[in-house]
Amino acid sequence: MQSIGQIVLRVVKVIAFALNFIDIQTYTSTIFTVKSTLITVTTKPTTQTWTVTLTTTTTTTTRTTTSITTTTGITCIYPFVQTPTGNCVNILIDFNNCGIVGYVCSMNYTSCSAGKCSVAPSVQLTNAIPIFTAAVNGSVDDRFYNVTLPFNITLYNTTTDSVQVTTNGVLCFGKCDRIWSETALPAQEFSDTTVFAYWDDLYVFANTSQGIYYEIQGDSSNRTLIFEYYCSHYQQETEYYHFQVVFFEDKPGIVQYIYYDISDGGITCTVGVQSSGNGPFIQYSFDQADSVMPNMTLIFDTNTGTYTKL
Repeated sequence: MQSIGQIVLRVVKVIAFALNFIDIQTYTSTIFTVKSTLITVTTKPTTQTWTVTLTTTTTTTTRTTTSITTTTGITCIYPFVQTPTGNCVNILIDFNNCGIVGYVCSMNYTSCSAGKCSVAPSVQLTNAIPIFTAAVNGSVDDRFYNVTLPFNITLYNTTTDSVQVTTNGVLCFGKCDRIWSETALPAQEFSDTTVFAYWDDLYVFANTSQGIYYEIQGDSSNRTLIFEYYCSHYQQETEYYHFQVVFFEDKPGIVQYIYYDISDGGITCTVGVQSSGNGPFIQYSFDQADSVMPNMTLIFDTNTGTYTKL
C-alpha cells in the first residue's frame, strides 16, 4: 500500500502534467498560477483531505547599464605641473607659478630660478621645453645634445630636421664638436653647417634655472623654432649669458640671434655662421669688446651672405 505522502506526490505530478509542466524546474522562468485545488484521497479506514497549492515565483531581473564619461586631461611631466585650468606650467622657471602652482613672485624679483623667486635673468619662452635644465639635471660643461625637429630648417644649402645643440653656444646641422676655445671663422673643427650664436666656454650651474630650452610657435608652414640659452661662464656663476637662436619655417636661409644678458660684452666669444670648416661663412665678431650687448638682435641671411644688426 502506498503511503499518504506518496499518493499526494503522485496527485501533484498529475496536476502538473495536466498543465503541461512535465518538469517544473525546467520551467521556473515561466509565469503561471494554479489556484488552490481540493484533493480528496480515500484510504481505509478514514478519509483525509489536503489542499495542495502550486505556485511559481517569477523573478524579474533588471540590468542597469551605467555609462561613465571620463575626461582625460593632459599629462604634465615634471618640472611641468598641471594647473586647475588644465595647462602645464614649469614650476622651476614660471614667475607666476614659482615652486608651486599659483605662487606669484613679488615685484622685488625678476625671475623664478629653480623654483625660487630670484633676481637672476628669467627664461623668456612661455612654454619652454628643456633640452637640459640645471634644476633637474645638475651642472654641465662641454656637452652637446641631439634635437629632432617637427619641420625642416635651412641654412646655406643644408636642410635638416635635426640639430646638435652644444652647451658652448653652438648649434650644428651635422656633427658638432665640444671644443670650448673659440677661434675666428671659418672654424675647421666644425665640418658641417654651424650656427655660432655665442661660441664661448659657457657653463650651466646646478640648483638654478640655467639650461638650454626650445619652443615651437605658430601654425604649420609659418612656424618659428626658438632655442634659448641661459648660462654662465665657466667658473664664474654670476656672469650671465642669455640669448635666443630663432629659425623660421617660411624663411629658409635666415637665422636670428636675440641677446638679453651678456656679462662681458662679447670679448671672449665668436658670433657668426658658416657652411663648412672651409666656408663660406659670415662672421660678426671674434673676441671683440662691447660687440654683443643686451637687447641686441642680429639677423644672418645665408642666401645673400650678409647680416643685419638691430
